[in-house]
Amino acid sequence: MFKLNFKIALRNLWKNKGYTLLNIFGLAVGLAGFIMILLFANHERSYDTWNPEAAETYRISIRWAPGEEEYSSSPAELAPALKATLPEIEDYGRFYVWDMFQRLVSTGKNELYFDHIMGVDSTWFNLFPYQFIYGDVGKSLLSKDQIVLSSKASEKLFGKGNPVGKNLVVNTTTTYIVSGVYKEPNTPEHMDADAFVKKSSSGDGWGNGNFYTYLKIKKGINKAKFEKKLNQAFLKLPILKEQAWLKTAQIYLTPVTEIYLHATSSQDPAKRGNPTIVTILVLFSALLLVIACINFTNLSIAQSVKRAKETGVRKVLGAGQRNLISYFLTETIIQCICALLIAFVLAEAFMPVLNNLMDTNLTLFNYAHPVKLIVQISVVMLVVTVLAGGYAAFFLANYEPVKVLKGNFSRSVGSLWMRKTLISVQFVVAIVFMIALIIIRQQVNFIKNQDVGFKKSHVMVFKIRKGESRKNFAQLKQRLLNLEGVKEVSRVNYYPGVKAMQVIGREFEGKSVQNLSMVTVDFDYFEVMGMPAQLGRTFSKQYITDSTAIVVNESAVKKYGLQKLLGQKWIDNRTIIGVVKDHIQKGMETAAEPTGFVVEGRNTNRADNVIIKVADKNLTQIVKGVQNTWEAIEPFPFQYSWLDQSFANVYVQYVRLDKLFNIFTYVTLAIAMLGLFALASFTVQERTKEIGVRKVLGAETSDILKMLNKSFLLLIVVANLIAIPLAYILSNNWLSGFAYRTIITIWPFVVAMAISVIVTLITVSLQALKTAKAKPVDALKYE
Repeated sequence: MFKLNFKIALRNLWKNKGYTLLNIFGLAVGLAGFIMILLFANHERSYDTWNPEAAETYRISIRWAPGEEEYSSSPAELAPALKATLPEIEDYGRFYVWDMFQRLVSTGKNELYFDHIMGVDSTWFNLFPYQFIYGDVGKSLLSKDQIVLSSKASEKLFGKGNPVGKNLVVNTTTTYIVSGVYKEPNTPEHMDADAFVKKSSSGDGWGNGNFYTYLKIKKGINKAKFEKKLNQAFLKLPILKEQAWLKTAQIYLTPVTEIYLHATSSQDPAKRGNPTIVTILVLFSALLLVIACINFTNLSIAQSVKRAKETGVRKVLGAGQRNLISYFLTETIIQCICALLIAFVLAEAFMPVLNNLMDTNLTLFNYAHPVKLIVQISVVMLVVTVLAGGYAAFFLANYEPVKVLKGNFSRSVGSLWMRKTLISVQFVVAIVFMIALIIIRQQVNFIKNQDVGFKKSHVMVFKIRKGESRKNFAQLKQRLLNLEGVKEVSRVNYYPGVKAMQVIGREFEGKSVQNLSMVTVDFDYFEVMGMPAQLGRTFSKQYITDSTAIVVNESAVKKYGLQKLLGQKWIDNRTIIGVVKDHIQKGMETAAEPTGFVVEGRNTNRADNVIIKVADKNLTQIVKGVQNTWEAIEPFPFQYSWLDQSFANVYVQYVRLDKLFNIFTYVTLAIAMLGLFALASFTVQERTKEIGVRKVLGAETSDILKMLNKSFLLLIVVANLIAIPLAYILSNNWLSGFAYRTIITIWPFVVAMAISVIVTLITVSLQALKTAKAKPVDALKYE
């Protein structure tokens, strides 16, 4: 029976090959889009899933006071103190933030920069059990002169051989011995790593919170209960006796596999994804697939309707319900399989576009977890088959033969309303897409044009790599200023666009001053950045005391009540000499944080980034002059960036989302037009005689077009009434995640409505015009 059904299905599909091709291609486009986004979503949700210990491994974060932000860093003493108190803790591992900086690594012939060498505890590999290719994991980080390399880093430095026991030199001065090589995991990690060394600090007391602590707890321990017990143990630690205000502090545990997408802490050096964007993309790709299924169903209904009598005859001749269901499903399955094969080709062909937009390196046929993908696609295809072929398979099979053979099934009210409802749903999705695209575009333009609080154009940034360069920077600065095209020169540790910041907590006159971001600068920093003082003044070499002064931003003035302290002493016995305008540091999602600026000194962080304001002409010659001058000072390969380009990374994900939504919107609208085309085509076909009669009675072509467009325009109006409030709610919820956001106006909704009406008029009119202009006698002979 299956063989017979298969043959008949193929013949019917070939007989109506035009509509079959539209069916298959429309569904293939929807499937391709969904598969591509599914790959991206799987990638985003796969962080750290390679780790067999991930289920029991958590990272500590702390909120030091109610209402304050949560921070992922902690004192080095915290982990051993908790382990000594709580038997549930099996092990711990820490990395030291000051061990994370770019290093020049050389092996004689090879000389490369590595950005991700981490200083960790020797127990690190108990929590993150990498597969070692060479070396003994238990002896790999016992001394400070040992280094463990990733296989990629090892191959770049030493080739494909075993490098264990060989030496390499870091920053031209420090020699390390390679003690191990591990294989990179097959899924991404929340912390990139090229190599590991033993951390350079064991902790400097409870006041040094520059460590990131991971706990491995015993299997079977309930996270919520353990977190509660952890906080109870924390309240009994020595730090609470020294500083009573910490009794309100709260510890949180974040599973390792959730750090990338769901960590909520600030000042996080880990890579962070955007779960909202992942959800939006999955949701809209699913909607794209749904409207592709609706389009498939609409065309299938129209074709099946013409074969209603065939169904009746089959039942009269003894075909049972199960046989008919099997027959219609066979036809649907053939088309779905063809669509899936085409979708695979389209997905692989357009995957480079997605990779370029989302900064990934995904491939369909070399996917890391093929079994998972096969299961997901199989489930999706089962759902698609039911959605797309369910009407023909289950609805038509239930009709009584007598009713079907007596009349024209294509004119049944139920069938007509089914098709109209499906078209309306298609346009609801398409209109939501259009409105969302316009609002995303408005937000991206708002971000690009927002006053960021500094002037980012024509500012070079590069690193100082030698301590002597910082000590003698005044002389080096003058050498740079003597170059033609160089206007201003200064230094800073955290320039705008850098998300990991130094945050301090102090007390002043009995009041807590917590979560103050500190930026270390050099004189002339504010001149280079174009950040004039709003009150008071900025740093100047004319005042010797400025080396112990502080400049704050407007947010710090508001938060800590500094309106009357200008010129007065504040924390660390520093005098507030000026107030500058708030500037955007981390991105548009985060409001300007309370920030203090200090000149580099004995008790400050190092200002390791040189910033140079240059002229807007002859940039190539200016860069070459700066490079030659600096390479004569520091014998390292010269690397630089432009501030405006690096700052653009804070909103690049939304630029990508805008471009991706462009594609989604055009494809969705095209599929919706295909569905409208199908329905208009069959509507005109069914009403051919009626149109002929109306023309004989004197109706003009314009009257015929108005009559046919009227019912379709009603569907589009209904679709707009549903889509507009839905799009407003979704867009408003998305914009609520921004500290700096555009205002939703009426124009996106007006434009989407106008486009939907125009598309409908054009599509329906093109179908109706041929019939409306035909001779009435031809129309009356129809059927």
